[in-house]
Amino acid sequence: MQDHTEEQQGEWVLMHTIRDVTFDLLRKLGLTTVFGNPGSTEETFLKELPSDFRYILALQEASAVAIADGYAQATRSPALVNVHTSAGISNTMSNIMTAAMNRTPLIVTAGNQTREMLLMEPWLTNVEPEMLTKPWAKWSYQPVRAADVPAAFMRAYVIAMQPPAGPVFLSIPLDDWDQPAVSTPVVRSVATRIGPDPERIADFARSLSSAKNPVLIYGSSIARGDGWAQAVTLAEKLGAPVWAAPSSERPPFPEHHPQYRGGLPFAIGPLADRLAGHDVGIVIGAPVFRYYPYVAGGVPARGDDPHPCHRRSGGGGEGPRRRQSSVRCDSCARGLDRASRRPCAEHTDRGESASYGSSSGTAGG
Repeated sequence: MQDHTEEQQGEWVLMHTIRDVTFDLLRKLGLTTVFGNPGSTEETFLKELPSDFRYILALQEASAVAIADGYAQATRSPALVNVHTSAGISNTMSNIMTAAMNRTPLIVTAGNQTREMLLMEPWLTNVEPEMLTKPWAKWSYQPVRAADVPAAFMRAYVIAMQPPAGPVFLSIPLDDWDQPAVSTPVVRSVATRIGPDPERIADFARSLSSAKNPVLIYGSSIARGDGWAQAVTLAEKLGAPVWAAPSSERPPFPEHHPQYRGGLPFAIGPLADRLAGHDVGIVIGAPVFRYYPYVAGGVPARGDDPHPCHRRSGGGGEGPRRRQSSVRCDSCARGLDRASRRPCAEHTDRGESASYGSSSGTAGG
């Protein structure tokens, strides 16, 4: 019986290559569109591309990543990119950085020289592939063995998708694809939501309920989390003005809504001026705050009170590189999707304002 099983396994290995198993995995993950600009080190991956896959050819590697970024945002799913060894990756870096700032899940791949020659560093070798995409790739990896390539794709998919989402990078020597596969990777499920702390949400809601003149500052994570409706509900329940955080990558709030005040400026002084007079501020889905030019200014205060107003962050949630606040900030919740904002609106105790779009209008702050 054991001999028969080993014989069957040997036949399976002879019938399936790393390329076969990887393409089967990509099908299961829904990654059948590839964006790229290939070279000779990618030919073994692309030869005889299966008929159910499509390759979107860009004129330059940076363009391939930019197209994939937009596609992933529009479809709310990860995208697969394929470029040419170290030269191609070098060309992509500006848009890998952009994808990281956008929190876009991308799996960026590039070929490398034949494994048997890597030690000699021949032409087209990516000498330190794991280092080249730092610090913007969440994970960079070149499999130690050809047999690890399919499982590396599975791990890359999971890491790219887990919050905060972002680009990952795989370097794959060109001779790996034709090697025999020894197993198939297990398809893993991925959790893509982060729930808020109920106690902090309750504290958060009490502060808003007792505020005399609250202000809401929304960031792009609201749009990424499909949370526009919940953001509008909270704003209308509070009757508070809404600002977009400085340099939001995506619109966090309907810009024709009567409570929308526009985008906050990029500098400390002008930003403080916009928020003057508010006693409680809430920042949801954005860094607190992202500045560019240095323009000196005071910290927003409560009316005549010289102490800083309480600016509570309702899920800055912008990852490990989130900027520290230049004003006093209390992180309240990490959840950024529509499920996490609902409890705050439900717990706040303020008069109901008219619904957005109704004939009676909406109360401003």
